[in-house]
Amino acid sequence: MSSIMIEHLDGAIYDLDKLDFRVVSYNPPTATVTYTYQQIGNYGTTLTGAQTGQLVIPLVVVIKARDMNDYRMQLVQLHSIFYTDEYFYVYDSKMPYLRYKVRAQQISPTQNGNFWYSSNVTINLDCPSGYAESTYTSLEMAKDNSLMGFGINLPVEQEFQAQFTTSDFTFTNIGLIPLQSDERPVTITFNGSVSNALTITNQTTNQSLTITKSLSGNDTLVITGFMPTLNGTPIYGNSDHGYLDFVRDNNQIHIDGATSFTISFDTRFYY
Repeated sequence: MSSIMIEHLDGAIYDLDKLDFRVVSYNPPTATVTYTYQQIGNYGTTLTGAQTGQLVIPLVVVIKARDMNDYRMQLVQLHSIFYTDEYFYVYDSKMPYLRYKVRAQQISPTQNGNFWYSSNVTINLDCPSGYAESTYTSLEMAKDNSLMGFGINLPVEQEFQAQFTTSDFTFTNIGLIPLQSDERPVTITFNGSVSNALTITNQTTNQSLTITKSLSGNDTLVITGFMPTLNGTPIYGNSDHGYLDFVRDNNQIHIDGATSFTISFDTRFYY
């Protein structure tokens, strides 16, 4: 039997059913997309934009207790679990590899007559990102395939990889939305020898980033969004100010200027 799990940012996990908060329903809707149209001529409009808004996930529970004192204590625990001043994660125990980062709106429990149960309590969970995220990162999933679950769009004909040692390779964004440098950037880590300049090109998006600095095998170059750092020090001035986005599915990557290197792509995916 599946249950709905609440995980706080400090790592504390709450199984609602085991804590006698019987889950009546948990039905995350699809992303909330607002479309913008422009009138063109007299016969119809043209789509000019689409933005994903806040997602509201309704969770309905019944509070169970053994007596009136226990019911009051259950209310205290309910408030503690869904403390509204912090984000927390919610996920189905049958799909622990996908989670939503949420906050709870105001909760108003009502006791069911003289019984030590509540009526149905609707807890609306606000998810500002609009999407579920993979619980594990690309590097974690590449190292341990058991962390990957059904329905995450992994092509059956290819092995998922997030770390590479050749000049040409494919990095697959298995999520439903692009990974952009200004929204949900991928963290790229490079270790290798570069004599003059390193260029990383996403041939699928026709984007490239060049680092105009020599590197040794002991150096660690990290690129997150628009900002490259070398051994923890920002080196934006030693780049051509380029950036890399990653479309859904396969992204063909090419490396110039490097020898004997390892490059990895660390990110979560969104559904």
